[in-house]
Amino acid sequence: MVCKYPFDLKVISTVLGLNYTKFYRWYKDIFSEFKTEKEQHKLHEHDIGGKYTREGKEYKIRVPILKPEHIGEHMAIDEKHINGIFYTILTNGETGKVALMVASMNQNEIGKCLLKFGDKLQQVKTLSRDLSSLYHSIGNQYFPQATQVADKYHVIAHAIDSVQDVRIRLKQQELKNQRLTQAEHKHKYQEFIENKRINSTQNIPKIKKSYYPERLKNGETKAELLTRSKYLLYKLPSKWNEHQANRAEVLFKEYPQLQQAYQQINQFRNWYEPNKIIDKIWNFLTAETGLLNWIYTTETSSISEIQNFRSTVENHEQYILNYHFQYKTNAMSESINAKIKQATRHNKGTRDIDFFHFRLNLIL
Repeated sequence: MVCKYPFDLKVISTVLGLNYTKFYRWYKDIFSEFKTEKEQHKLHEHDIGGKYTREGKEYKIRVPILKPEHIGEHMAIDEKHINGIFYTILTNGETGKVALMVASMNQNEIGKCLLKFGDKLQQVKTLSRDLSSLYHSIGNQYFPQATQVADKYHVIAHAIDSVQDVRIRLKQQELKNQRLTQAEHKHKYQEFIENKRINSTQNIPKIKKSYYPERLKNGETKAELLTRSKYLLYKLPSKWNEHQANRAEVLFKEYPQLQQAYQQINQFRNWYEPNKIIDKIWNFLTAETGLLNWIYTTETSSISEIQNFRSTVENHEQYILNYHFQYKTNAMSESINAKIKQATRHNKGTRDIDFFHFRLNLIL
């Protein structure tokens, strides 16, 4: 039971009244089959040779999971960062089972693993992925029968990031202005002290020693306003609570450029709305028209961050539109990421990477 599920070994050791470190070592060395010759061979049987290091030694690319039986019609490919290494994970979009997990982001190394699936790859009809050119190339080369779909949630994340980039840019500008104003105030105060020392009898306008930045009507400085507006910009206006709505009113009054960027990105997000997808008049043609209209309306935007995102959409236009053929996403792949995080937390981290892979093989 402990092997097949990512249970926290610390909880089990507490229930049994055992020292956690000792129980962890017992489980790893004795209770589990990790140290058996069969499991050790299974852990490394699919590993592939990598490139040569600076010392001239060849290192192995770990492939802890390679299961052809988990290949299906709808697959999702994504990366996951574990222990300082980026892994490529290929997941069945219907069952949630992992078909491939390889510690590499190199196309040739991933390709060597995919070739082991043989004709199984011909079964894949849709491949959901992020906007990475790596996975685009892999899809073209190894999944010839599959329609590639840009994952909706990755695209939306890029869209939201563009608004956040505008906010961060404005915040840095305000911090710079605040720094320069503070330096100017300090200089004026020093002049005030010097003039007062020389002309002690004159009535010189008093200047306070401490500098206090200007505050807006809601009691925040401009830098504080931009910092605390981070989360409201993730949401659509209909999801704001009363406090967020009030802050947004002050924010957009001070920064109309940020409001413009937020509105343009919301128009793009509305294009993905589920109510449009289930609408009988909503089809691929109307989806394409809607996307082209958004691209056209943002063509003259003066905001560089919006222009950058618009360029990304244009470069991946067909794959973004393919979502409206199948409505497939990387949701299953993201659930696998959550399971890996949970396994990491319940496995004393990933210091013993082989044992971590052993447990992952049973969980995924």
